[in-house]
Amino acid sequence: MIIKNKKETIYYSGFSMEPSETVELLDNSKGKIISNRTHKIVKLEEYKILSFWDKINELGVWNWSKKYPVKEPELEQLLDGYRWELKLRDRNGKAKYCSGYMSFPRKFKELIKELNYLFGSKIRF
Repeated sequence: MIIKNKKETIYYSGFSMEPSETVELLDNSKGKIISNRTHKIVKLEEYKILSFWDKINELGVWNWSKKYPVKEPELEQLLDGYRWELKLRDRNGKAKYCSGYMSFPRKFKELIKELNYLFGSKIRF
């Protein structure tokens, strides 16, 4: 999906029994990290943001399904597993939203690694 004249977006949030871990791109090359109930604002290097978008393309994130698991489970799930949400919009307006519960797309760990590199965060799942 291509959306013109929209704000560049990088947002990830994941949680299970512990408080959520969230990273978010803010204006002026700043990032917000929320982890263990602490909020931290960090400066993001432009080359890291550009490198992140290159990695998103390499990982095929634009082709990920909207929801994981893709099929609805036959049994009702308990809500004590890992739940995550990802929102992306690059500088060209290309956008992706996906989320999941105890199910992950291929190369999800590589995405987390790239988010941690960009933000200096320590997201675990």
